[in-house]
Amino acid sequence: MPTTAYVIGWSAAGRLAVMPRPAGGESLADEVANLRRNGVDTVVSALTGPEGDLLGLRGEEQAVRAAGMRFVAFPIPDFGVPDFTAYQELTARLADEVRAGRFVLVHCFGGIGRATVIAGGVLIRLGASAADAMAAIGAARGLPVPETEPQRAILARLAGLAGPR
Repeated sequence: MPTTAYVIGWSAAGRLAVMPRPAGGESLADEVANLRRNGVDTVVSALTGPEGDLLGLRGEEQAVRAAGMRFVAFPIPDFGVPDFTAYQELTARLADEVRAGRFVLVHCFGGIGRATVIAGGVLIRLGASAADAMAAIGAARGLPVPETEPQRAILARLAGLAGPR
């Protein structure tokens, strides 16, 4: 059974979703094919290299590219936050993709913390406040996101730079 992608309700030309990590090993090709069939254009992984290896996702980048999708590795330590400058750059690029009508999917281990930090940043770049971004992702995911206070703080920091909503 394919991993569930949680599409976030937000008014934009494209779509944005978060999900837990795809099944690895022998199931990876089927997982990637399912993402492509569902219209995903860009896959962003927040997993670290050792996590990907442990989960059987060593070939994820190659599988995603072979299926005709763009792959972005943006490793963040579990329960952690990324470097802020790199985060600003990534979220701006991904928001441009969503504005252009592309479907961007972000995953980490469980699709609750790191993936939602990235997706929340994209929503902020699309005009959301930090609170609205967390609420929209939480509604899609079915639980409060992200997982930690530093993760919520980086969303607030990015939103503060974007100005009041």
